[in-house]
Amino acid sequence: MKTDPVVGNQSGLALVLTLLTISFLVAVTLQLMVTIDRQVSDSTAQREQVRLDSMVLAGLHLARAALLADQQENDFDSLLDCWAAFDPEKIRTLAGGVELAITVTDLSGRLQVNALGDPGKQKYREIWKRFLLSGRFAITGEEEAEALLDALGDWVDKDDDERQQGAEEPHYRSLQPPYACRNNPMMAPEELLLVKGMTPKIVYGDQEHEGILDYITAAGDDGKINMNTASLPVLQALSPELTLEMAQELILFRDEQKNKEVLSKTDWYRQVHWLPARIDLGNDLLTVSGKYFQIRANAAIHQYSRTGVGMLLRAENKEQSLLSWKIE
Repeated sequence: MKTDPVVGNQSGLALVLTLLTISFLVAVTLQLMVTIDRQVSDSTAQREQVRLDSMVLAGLHLARAALLADQQENDFDSLLDCWAAFDPEKIRTLAGGVELAITVTDLSGRLQVNALGDPGKQKYREIWKRFLLSGRFAITGEEEAEALLDALGDWVDKDDDERQQGAEEPHYRSLQPPYACRNNPMMAPEELLLVKGMTPKIVYGDQEHEGILDYITAAGDDGKINMNTASLPVLQALSPELTLEMAQELILFRDEQKNKEVLSKTDWYRQVHWLPARIDLGNDLLTVSGKYFQIRANAAIHQYSRTGVGMLLRAENKEQSLLSWKIE
């Protein structure tokens, strides 16, 4: 008995249509599952980001509270204060499973670029010069250091009088592309790259040299340096007679808890018995208190993380002003 070809063809067609329908449904189902997974993942990420943002803000408030508490306790700042080192275990308990790291930096321990705009601060310029010529940075010699200091002074001062090796508006307008000379206080340290003679190698460093970025600040212009929080290169630059070993010993002395109360006076270095008596750091450019502080709070959980960075102005009357805050 022969099979009706029409019937056979219809059966095959039905099978093909069935397979196509199943394939289509499988594809739609898979796409739906992928979409749902993506939505669930996005929802989870969004939830965690909101949680992390809250923790970063909590870190900011903890830092502000620590700075206020320290100011109420005494009128000087050092790296032995509560704001300088937060207990990781206590922070972890408060954060409820979120890894929260808080770092507060006293910007008074850095060199102020805006103080270079005052030609009367020759002693401060000399500190900068020794700092630049310390051998840590990609600066070839005294002539280059002098040119950089002239250019920095012209960048932040408010006049159009060009210093010997500096640069004012005509120089920057002749560049490609042209731009204006600031002729006002620098807003952020990264602005250094716009100044004549400054290179990424000097600012950020390379394999052989450090960068100057971590040692300077655009906050403040009085030239005061907190020797209780200044880094090794800045400390050593305070006097031509301070050797690397002497600066290291100064840091060891101020890091001793037993010496904390001694750090309330700018001449505490004279109590370090091995320091030669002839060394006089002076008092006109030294301070033992901070005014501007950088606050960094990083919150992380699983593969997610958020970082907040800001600058705080702490006045003598204990009022605080958050000058900037951004979440990265």
